[in-house]
Amino acid sequence: MYRKTKFNIRLLLCVTACTMCWPIALAESADKDNALQVVDTGVHQSWDDRTDISAEFQTNHKPIYGIETLQPIKYYDNNSKSVVFIQGKVSSRGGVNQIANGYANHATRNAGGIGYGYDFNQSTQSISTTGSIGLGYRRLSKGEHSYVGINTFYDYAFKEHYKRTSLGVEYVTGENEIYANFYKPLGHTTSSHSSTWRDEMIPAPYNTLDTEVLVGESHEKRIASGYDIGYGRTFKNARYLRAYIDRYHWNHMNGEIRDIEWFSDDIDNIAFPVNGTYNNGFKMGVNVNVSPHISVGLGYDKPFDHSGEFYVQTMYTLGKSKFALFGGKHSDDSMTTARSKMLDKIERQDMQTLNLNGDFHVHYPHDHL
Repeated sequence: MYRKTKFNIRLLLCVTACTMCWPIALAESADKDNALQVVDTGVHQSWDDRTDISAEFQTNHKPIYGIETLQPIKYYDNNSKSVVFIQGKVSSRGGVNQIANGYANHATRNAGGIGYGYDFNQSTQSISTTGSIGLGYRRLSKGEHSYVGINTFYDYAFKEHYKRTSLGVEYVTGENEIYANFYKPLGHTTSSHSSTWRDEMIPAPYNTLDTEVLVGESHEKRIASGYDIGYGRTFKNARYLRAYIDRYHWNHMNGEIRDIEWFSDDIDNIAFPVNGTYNNGFKMGVNVNVSPHISVGLGYDKPFDHSGEFYVQTMYTLGKSKFALFGGKHSDDSMTTARSKMLDKIERQDMQTLNLNGDFHVHYPHDHL
């Protein structure tokens, strides 16, 4: 497991480094061959123009810090009709881990069917540092007023070892953007069960020692599959502004924590139903390029079965954004809107996982009650 983790970390770091080194090497090669003769094309020519450092703050969640970059694999300019690119990201928090814990201490029917204690609780934790790497392809229409794109990504949580892949499609026409991503976990749901016989005290008010109590634990971890469909829009005379709405849906986020003796006729079967609180919902918000280096986003995340939460994101671009409220352009008639978006980053959803933990203590007829 340790070697696999080291391999995944090294792989993601190497690929992320390559995303930044590729355009530098290509630019140097183009300079040597005098091939780069583009004047104010509006297409970002420098790798740092497409590399961002971000900080996101959301109600009831820890801050998220990350770095993300998108780089074309080969030279791209205003005469190119298509582009192949890679997009990489490392984030301090890669999603939400929902945790459910169930506890029961009880006797079988033949031992009186007494319930000594029950407890159930649900909580959420942040998934730790996560890396993502993706490959994408976009192609302009004949008149350059729209483009279609397809992409695939691999996500990996370094601490929890969660793995996920996705397939995405997109269509951009004029100021309008439509995109969809389909997510699938890599590997199956992991589960473990253990049981042992031991002597232990019966809880109050009995406070007596019982022998040969069956104690069992169960643990199950799930990575959600699902999809999101989004719509984004920029504005012709305010290209520094982008509004969006995104609908998401996650599968396998409901479950049940069952007693270790679930199939026994001598036991009142005990189960704790678990309902994921972030199964379905939508996000909506706006992003503003305040300056060529700094952008600010404000959004609202509303799960259908949970209260909504506001979030704020600030982002620093290592290079410069062409469009900005202050110090940048507000519009550009030198190229079509679709072409100007050919190197925009792909929008995706973070991971969602579910952990089910059971702790059961079963007393049999020989109990000393």
